[in-house]
Amino acid sequence: MEFWRYYRIIRRRRWLIVLGTLAAVLAVWSWNLSSQQLYRARHVLTESKSVQQIGVPLFQSQMMIPNIDLQLQLSNLGNIATSQTVLDNALQMLSDYGFSFTPDQILAATDVTPVRDTNFLAIDVTLPDPKEAKVAADVIASEFKNFYAELNTKSVRESKDFIAKQIPNTRDAMIKAQDAVRDYKKQNHVVQIDQQLMATVTKITQAQSLAAQAIIEHQAAAARARQAKKELAKLPEWETNGKTVSRNPIWERLREQLVDLETRKAGMLLGAPGQSKRGPNHPDVVGLQGQIDDVKAKLMDTKEEYTSGTSEGKGMPYQNAVVTYVNARVDDVGRDAQQLAAQAVVRQMKSDMEGLPEKEAKLAELTADLNAATQTYGLMKNKLAEATLREQENPGGGALTTIDEAFVRRVDQKHALKLILALVLAPLMGVGMAFLLHYTDNTVKTAAEAEKLLGLPVLTAVPASRAHSLPRQNCPEIMDVAYQMLTSNLWIASQSGDSSSIVVVSAEPDSGRSITASNLAVSLAREGAKVILVDADLRKPTQHLIFGVENKVGLTNILSGAATLEDALAPTRVQGLLLVPAGPVPDNPVKLLRSSEMRDFAAQVHELADFVIYDTPAGVTFPDPTLIATMVGNAVVVHSAGRVPRGSEAEFHARMDGIGIRLLGVVLNRVRREDSSGYFHYHRSYEGIGMPQLVAGKKAIKGGKST
Repeated sequence: MEFWRYYRIIRRRRWLIVLGTLAAVLAVWSWNLSSQQLYRARHVLTESKSVQQIGVPLFQSQMMIPNIDLQLQLSNLGNIATSQTVLDNALQMLSDYGFSFTPDQILAATDVTPVRDTNFLAIDVTLPDPKEAKVAADVIASEFKNFYAELNTKSVRESKDFIAKQIPNTRDAMIKAQDAVRDYKKQNHVVQIDQQLMATVTKITQAQSLAAQAIIEHQAAAARARQAKKELAKLPEWETNGKTVSRNPIWERLREQLVDLETRKAGMLLGAPGQSKRGPNHPDVVGLQGQIDDVKAKLMDTKEEYTSGTSEGKGMPYQNAVVTYVNARVDDVGRDAQQLAAQAVVRQMKSDMEGLPEKEAKLAELTADLNAATQTYGLMKNKLAEATLREQENPGGGALTTIDEAFVRRVDQKHALKLILALVLAPLMGVGMAFLLHYTDNTVKTAAEAEKLLGLPVLTAVPASRAHSLPRQNCPEIMDVAYQMLTSNLWIASQSGDSSSIVVVSAEPDSGRSITASNLAVSLAREGAKVILVDADLRKPTQHLIFGVENKVGLTNILSGAATLEDALAPTRVQGLLLVPAGPVPDNPVKLLRSSEMRDFAAQVHELADFVIYDTPAGVTFPDPTLIATMVGNAVVVHSAGRVPRGSEAEFHARMDGIGIRLLGVVLNRVRREDSSGYFHYHRSYEGIGMPQLVAGKKAIKGGKST
């Protein structure tokens, strides 16, 4: 049973699935045809050094970057390769070669990824022109290597520049110390100092040399720390790793409140157990609707979801810069401490010489200063040569080496796979959309839904069809079968009471009321009954048009006394069926319908036929059906399938019940064939057999009286 229900849902909206699949396939096919053939150029690099030095080691201690995880290191390299500086330089170089690219184009075309299970880095450039792709990949790789070499040698150059600036100062200090010793010897006629004093001078010289070394180290470390701090200030400290989205509890409460209010409103309109039915204009319903509108307005102003939390972490470039800065800062503090300690030792030794003869002590001090200045100058020259040599170790490529120059391959755009996915996924999406539309559709489609809405049994379900009028068109056989079901149910009802006169009513217009009345009359006549069809729709009569008769004399003439029943009865092409047209449309139909003449007319036609069928206007709009039904006593309600209930059905039903009208049941009109299990079984087993007609004059069905 569930399978049959699912089948009906899919069958009903099969056009959506077919059209959706066709649209998806055509879209993918057009995309494949219009898409350009792409070519991917790949340039492979590797980092020749896993650990890079920062600065020039002036003395025994050296500044080193800690070992970094390989994948993290390659990821950082990829970020550098796609940085704005590298791409801008590459664009400038490509422009010089005669290629024209925008920054967005080159960024979208470039992809930098690590080669799996290696320490290689691949730079891929995907473009429609293979030549442009190759040149662009090579240019980006070249600019990347230059920029990376610039980053790696920057601190080396800074150290070299610092040393070069200090050499003239140390040379001047050495010359000044030489002049001071020479002048002092001439003035005081001191040629040399004794052996004991020379040992003290040697110690002071060593202490001053250490102090000079500490000063230089301190200044170099301070310069590196300042540069690292500048780089650190340019980088964002925190990066957002993810966020958590939660349902807004206020929105949930408003939604629950709206569901409760809508339930209460439906209970008022439909007459839930324990409460009476109310119309849409009832004060309670209007007040409840106001509350519903207020809740809807609040829902529109309230966000359904909100970000309950975010997770952040420090970016890897920032962390690397922090490590560099901290190491430089620690070295700076350590060299500063060494400088202070060495200077303290020098002061202590110089104070120890105060007990020596004045001339020898002064000469010893000047000699110590000369020796220290000479050693410092020699040290600075050695370190400058070392820095120059380190800078020239790898002048062209820095720490990156090319493994493969850019090679070009066609990009497999997988056109066939895209078509297969479209053929597979589009029907599934169509089926999902069909079920979504079904479960959000609140229209009345089946007999069970109509019985639940109106509280009446469904006498028959008339399928939707282009040919739907039995008197005028060659209708499908299933239409005759549906009205045979209706006439059979009316015959059963006639056995338990007087039901030979029936008013065909509906709550809303455009429900197929007039077609139902004419088809019912034709079906009864074909089964051998004498039938009179009365067009009591004095607002917009249509029965004379359906049967092709004149409307000069009709019901309005009879009720106004201008004609008799015999004058108004018009024969039709259907044997056994007579029609009373509506006649000229009156100014006040209500006055005619509640007159005594109308009551006499109803009694007169009741005696002349087995069945009398009355056509009426919409019951929720006009009082005409209610007036006619009070004189006839029986009514059949017509409801159109596929219509959204608006409350008028329940209101009209309550009005008919209030005046004691016997509602025989419902004719569900315009039912889709996939929503009718009866049509399914008929189509499978009986379609094409044919509908035999009874011989004229032989009655197969009669009303509640004998004639």
